[in-house]
Amino acid sequence: MSAWARRAAVAVLVVCLLALAALVLWPHHPDTAGVYRMIDRLLGPFVRDGLPAVLLHTGALEFAGNVAMFLPLGFLGTLVAPRRLWWLAPLACLVLSCGIETFQLLFLPGRTFAVRDIIGNTLGGIIGAALALAVRGVAVS
Repeated sequence: MSAWARRAAVAVLVVCLLALAALVLWPHHPDTAGVYRMIDRLLGPFVRDGLPAVLLHTGALEFAGNVAMFLPLGFLGTLVAPRRLWWLAPLACLVLSCGIETFQLLFLPGRTFAVRDIIGNTLGGIIGAALALAVRGVAVS
């Protein structure tokens, strides 16, 4: 990875971390009712045509959101880490997620501690790292 590309990836990673901090450290759960209604409008016709209805379940959507929220962190973290230390990015996602959930438990009474969130966040970091490794492998070939 060129020095310019590495600096760009670090800059995007910092922006992602700041956005994540704003989202997860907000004193109350974000109002997601509008988001769920929009998803229901978009996917509802597909469910009526045979798509599994579980995809519209609030818990499934929240889990997918947790995965998606940490996927860029795993991806960018793996790209900026030295090649042999790629595993630090998903590990950092796990540690960061545990820290966020603990902070919410101790200091944000309007938020909840959920092991499922830690699992989703870590899974997102792992998927992001795997994608970054694939990109690195393609770039080398």
